[in-house]
Amino acid sequence: MTTKLEARSFGTDPLAEARAMIGQEFRVELWNHEATRDTIRHYAWGIGDDNPLWCDPDYAAATRWGGVIAPPTFPYAIFDAVVAPGLPDIQWIYSGTDWQFHEPIRRGDAFTVRATLEDAREVGGSVVSRMLVQTGRVDYVNQHGRTVATALSHCFRIPRQSAEGGLKYDPRPEPVHTAVELAEIEKAALQEYRRGADRLDLAALRLGDAIPDILRGPLNRLDMTCYYAGAVGTSGYKSTKLKWIYSHHARTAPEKLPNNYDASYYSAAVSPSIGHQDSSVAQSEIGMPGPYDNGPQRIGMMASAVTNWMGDDARMTELSVRLKRPVIFGDVSRFGGRIVAIEPAGGGGGTVRLELVATNQLNEVTARGTATVVVPAEGA
Repeated sequence: MTTKLEARSFGTDPLAEARAMIGQEFRVELWNHEATRDTIRHYAWGIGDDNPLWCDPDYAAATRWGGVIAPPTFPYAIFDAVVAPGLPDIQWIYSGTDWQFHEPIRRGDAFTVRATLEDAREVGGSVVSRMLVQTGRVDYVNQHGRTVATALSHCFRIPRQSAEGGLKYDPRPEPVHTAVELAEIEKAALQEYRRGADRLDLAALRLGDAIPDILRGPLNRLDMTCYYAGAVGTSGYKSTKLKWIYSHHARTAPEKLPNNYDASYYSAAVSPSIGHQDSSVAQSEIGMPGPYDNGPQRIGMMASAVTNWMGDDARMTELSVRLKRPVIFGDVSRFGGRIVAIEPAGGGGGTVRLELVATNQLNEVTARGTATVVVPAEGA
């Protein structure tokens, strides 16, 4: 029998409570401290991306990078960018990230992280009438003291299903796919487009051109396990022994814990994040329609559609994504986009801007985003 999570409605002035922490720097716990051959590969596999630029040292050595680099969203594997302190027992739901990628992450890089709360504001939604959005800034700094990536991450704070005004999606049965449908999904996986070593030719691009779609799914528990092997869902994911230790610290020595979450997260009888794998927690406690994906996981998959299209030489410098609705077990996600701006810069180089969209098998939009891709001049 699952022990119920605590559920609390908003207090009399939750916005003031949340805003009181703006500007505070938080202790965070890193999942990966270094970008090794294996940490890069495990993260890439967790989003279904077997690009040899991330996974094959011999292939990567022949590119302009001279060795393995990480997928642009690999910083999620260092720290998931969640900065959602305070408001104990109020569920947080990842709502999106605005990324700036300042330079590629290379095999052998090591990291420190600076995380501060930047903003907190109240908003309304179609499913929950009242919720807060907390925005955190996270800077990922390499061993040379250079900031390799900056994230502005956004988290909804929503009362859980059993609280007044809580999140209450109608339960949705896990989709069942026919043998024909599964064969089509398999075919799409086997034929997934990747530009690779072919150079992206800006002169051949036109506004409105689509980038090739990629499919991921049907989402299942194994997908979640593989993702969490590469990028922790939250710092609350711990084996049973460590869970007891963290729970003890939450009661007696909270200063020993990362404080980007409230200590109640670690002392909860049931980790709220288990809703990503457990239907009873997802539906009865959190208020989701079923066990659901991880927000950064979906953003990383969206990024894969861009990196497949842009090829080895180009570099994604910006990615901004907002998550619109949950993806539950059994859902198949389609990621794609179109060109909305082309800015030549001479020598065959320039900048391309994309609008991105993710949909499920019901043609519901589950995420929207934008990306900026920089193509170097020939020979650069």
